[in-house]
Amino acid sequence: MQAYAIDAFGDPGTVRELPIPEPEEGRLRLRVAVAGLNPFDAAVLQGYLQGRMEHRFPLIPGMDAAGTVDALGDGVEGFALGDRVFGSVGKPFLGAGTVAEFVTVSAGTVTHTPLAMEDDVAAALPTAGVTGLLMADALALSNGKTVVAVGATGGVGGYFLQLAVERGASVVAVCRAENADYARSLGAADVIDYTAGDVVAAVRTRFPDGIDAVADMHGDAEEVAKLSELISAGGHVASAVGVADVEALAARSIEGTNVNGLVKTARLETLLGLVTAGTVVAPEIHPYPLADAGEALATIGSSHVRGKIVVRVES
Repeated sequence: MQAYAIDAFGDPGTVRELPIPEPEEGRLRLRVAVAGLNPFDAAVLQGYLQGRMEHRFPLIPGMDAAGTVDALGDGVEGFALGDRVFGSVGKPFLGAGTVAEFVTVSAGTVTHTPLAMEDDVAAALPTAGVTGLLMADALALSNGKTVVAVGATGGVGGYFLQLAVERGASVVAVCRAENADYARSLGAADVIDYTAGDVVAAVRTRFPDGIDAVADMHGDAEEVAKLSELISAGGHVASAVGVADVEALAARSIEGTNVNGLVKTARLETLLGLVTAGTVVAPEIHPYPLADAGEALATIGSSHVRGKIVVRVES
């Protein structure tokens, strides 16, 4: 099969011929139509996850995909050859990813793709959508709550913003000025341009009585800590990139959560229900061909992507 892979951390990587994987017990093999990329994938290629998970080389990146069931491992139920499915790989190691013509995935981390859903949209949903869903849950959002969303127009941010609005919250999106209209199109009530000045000062000026929550999709620990000073006791902080200081926040009666966007079938189906109802729409999607997978991964590693990047594996 054709796949994009690296032989060492920091390598530019190449599209090359690699063996087609065989599905083990509880797994199914997909013929990949589209692979969805996340900032996590770029971090893996640079070696930032060394010591946290096993890496196998040549390393194929990618956690998310949409495609067609090509083979079934022992014990797999509810799926048949030819079914369109989407989800995440669900593996305890890195390197057998989705930027390839075939990938094996856990039956517990995928679900069926609705007939009307395009593969680009399905591949963009799993990790980012589930993380956004868990962020909204962690912040206990409801009618009248004000949440500041840092990194609101990236993959996770785009889903989180919509989910927060669906729960009745007023979202203040922190993003670049060029993305302000996009943030508002997803439901943001207000926008702060982080390139124009001090974000914390801007929030304090607009909300002198404080805010209820902070959703962090960017990863600036110092900024998140300062924003948390504007949250009243009983409020919440959630970070998708692990920078919430849970103990320090608890000392001020604020609940902090570092969200792990673990994809499971039930969570995908919850998201599908919201998509079907029209509550959540697909983010802005930027497709690349497999031949340009290296460029796609470099772009997502820049931390300045609006919406989602996907790699179309099938030509």
